Amino acid sequence: MHNQPEKLLEVRPDGKPLKSFARVVLDRRATSHFAPDPVPREYLDAILELAAQAPSGYNLQPWRFIVVQDDANRKRLQKAAFNQPKVAEAPCVIIAIGMKEEVKARADEVFIEGAQRRSADPEKIEAYQKQAMDFLSTMKMDVWVNRHVMIALTTMMLAAESYGFDTAPMEGFDPAAVKKEFGIPDEAEVVALLAIGRMREPEKPYPGRFELARIAFTEHYGRPWSQR
Repeated sequence: MHNQPEKLLEVRPDGKPLKSFARVVLDRRATSHFAPDPVPREYLDAILELAAQAPSGYNLQPWRFIVVQDDANRKRLQKAAFNQPKVAEAPCVIIAIGMKEEVKARADEVFIEGAQRRSADPEKIEAYQKQAMDFLSTMKMDVWVNRHVMIALTTMMLAAESYGFDTAPMEGFDPAAVKKEFGIPDEAEVVALLAIGRMREPEKPYPGRFELARIAFTEHYGRPWSQR
């Protein structure tokens, strides 16, 4: 494992400052069609670096990302994604997968490094690791990796928006076909695809959201959260 990135890009490709987090959340839309403009390598690096900083249970980081940019490979991926046009249109599509067994095999590395960095008591790392493995033994690993990979993928999506790029998360694909086309191990769970690029006009209108009283509750389900 490596250190947190010392310095990330702090401006967008157009020279404008990064969007605030609130603006990122409010501006983001799932993009239906993409222009062919490429995503510069340094911005892809920054987006991936930020996704890698996402939290995960016991810091086990089960996510892996395949960056697909080659035209022919995106067309192969498009076939495995029910021929969705945006898969071939976007200059970059990320295949997000979760490793159900590798994550356990690499747990030693995670806990030893955590102790070296003093984020955990070195005297207790064996107990921490046993606790983690005991917990995972009670979980359906496809469910567990899905939860954590989606946290990282959401981080990636918001990072892309902050740099001024548009995204489209996708769950419509044939996992077996994606695995076959891209050499993904059998144990992996193909969680989602994320297209990254520049939106092709027109911009998708804001579709609306439920008011807080319908989705947030006070202390008990059914007691609506009241805004002051």
